Amino acid sequence: MPEVTKIKYYDLKLEALEGRLNPIVGRADEFDRITRVLGRRLHNNCMIVGPSGIGKTALVHAWANGNAQGGLPIVQMETDSFNALNTAAAPVQRYVEALDALPACVLSIDSFGVLVNNKPVMMQLMAQLLKPIAEAGRIQLILVMNSKEFEWLVGEQSSFLNLFEVIHLKPQPRPEQHQILEQAIGRFSMSKELVIDKNIYTLALELGERFPILGQLPAAAIGIIDETIALVQSKLATTLTEDDVYQVVSGKIGVPLSKLKISEKELLKNLEAQLTTTVIGQGAALRQISSTIQRAKLGLKNPNRPLGSFLVLGPSGVGKTETAKLVAETVFGKKESFVRIDMSEFGEAHTVSRLIGAPAGYVGFDVGGGLTNAVKQEPYSLVLLDEAEKAHPKIFDIFLQLLDDGRLTSGQGETIDFTQTIIMATSNLAVTEIINGFKQGQDIHSEEFLQRSLIPALTDVFRPEFINRFDAILVFKPLTEEDLLQIAKLEIQKVEARVAKHHIKFKIDPAVLIKKIQTLADPRFGARPVKRFIETTCENLISQKLLES
Repeated sequence: MPEVTKIKYYDLKLEALEGRLNPIVGRADEFDRITRVLGRRLHNNCMIVGPSGIGKTALVHAWANGNAQGGLPIVQMETDSFNALNTAAAPVQRYVEALDALPACVLSIDSFGVLVNNKPVMMQLMAQLLKPIAEAGRIQLILVMNSKEFEWLVGEQSSFLNLFEVIHLKPQPRPEQHQILEQAIGRFSMSKELVIDKNIYTLALELGERFPILGQLPAAAIGIIDETIALVQSKLATTLTEDDVYQVVSGKIGVPLSKLKISEKELLKNLEAQLTTTVIGQGAALRQISSTIQRAKLGLKNPNRPLGSFLVLGPSGVGKTETAKLVAETVFGKKESFVRIDMSEFGEAHTVSRLIGAPAGYVGFDVGGGLTNAVKQEPYSLVLLDEAEKAHPKIFDIFLQLLDDGRLTSGQGETIDFTQTIIMATSNLAVTEIINGFKQGQDIHSEEFLQRSLIPALTDVFRPEFINRFDAILVFKPLTEEDLLQIAKLEIQKVEARVAKHHIKFKIDPAVLIKKIQTLADPRFGARPVKRFIETTCENLISQKLLES
């Protein structure tokens, strides 16, 4: 039979006295909170909560170090013994045995959230074990967990939480993070000395802040520098440069070097210009998208909502989906940051489980949902809800919370963060009104046109509270012949790029192309007929030439 994992604890005071616990930068307020809580007579247990990598364990170790060295004013604590318990996937009986063997002490249980998160039975058993211990006072507890695990615990065991003072860790100021980074790198053992300019630390912190997918600072920046040192040593170089850092980050998140080296401020400033070079004829809509995202990225919008949410209307083939893909790549740096949900697949009320996952006890519980899984895996992405009007009305209930609070609870009870996403919902509603209004020369982007012609069509399908959750309702106008000519030229360039290895260029008489576009122009179908014509014509010519040669 396999050996059952034994739960072990180790003496943090001894670790501190022997110099094996690292110092910490800042966190004076949190130090004082821990000291006051553990010095109380009642409710003298605490939880340290914060994102992974923010320094929760480092804080506990530093407090133990300060306690052991006599640097902290312990007023009412009856013991100066400080132990840490390792967490492992083991029966609760093993935890009972380990706790029974402990003397009176302060006990830190690191990664407690990992042990119980999304495990209701295990949480119930651990609560039954720890509650009398916390109430008796012989052992004072410090439980460590990340923010998502704490949110789950709030919904699962609120009474258990009443025994603890919760200390939430917030990101530290940039100068402190810089100092933490220098200290951490200074402890690295390197095969030979490397020259690392202090600007490198600043760059690693800036990239970690710009691309949260790298992880929580300062741990993310430490990881960047660590991997960059390995890269430089593999090249037998003696100096670590900014280009080395960019190369490592580019490989980690899949953003091309050319885009990575552009500052976020520069990217935001040029966002509208970048979009209008590819999406033709939709300047008004692109301007609204750009300004909304700029405000969010500069911290002017509500941080508890998505970066931007848009209900996009307009005829087929005018650039709605293409805009979504382009915004995803431009804002988040890579094409993979795009999640498309075909809402026509959710025409029945029960299909909501395919979006957020089936609840416990139902078939498919372990699989999760298509929407929640995608954003959990890629939290910095654009979510396109394509043909939204085809979904069952009940489906939109889940999006009320998402658009308002920037979060969504999955079928597994896990809270998925949508505050770093962009939400775009496309719809073919009111297409007739848009086309007729455009032909009559009306301002189809005006508030008057929206209220008079579009809202009545929208409210026939969507509830007003759903419509009102979006930051903006965007109207993509029908394409003019001039727009279609520009699109045709862009399509020719795309075909040329695909066959660049054959050194092929196309020359099409502009007059002939305009005449052909006039026969293909139809406001109901947008640019698709023109794109098909260009692809078919160019590809046929290429095929003939290649076969002849």
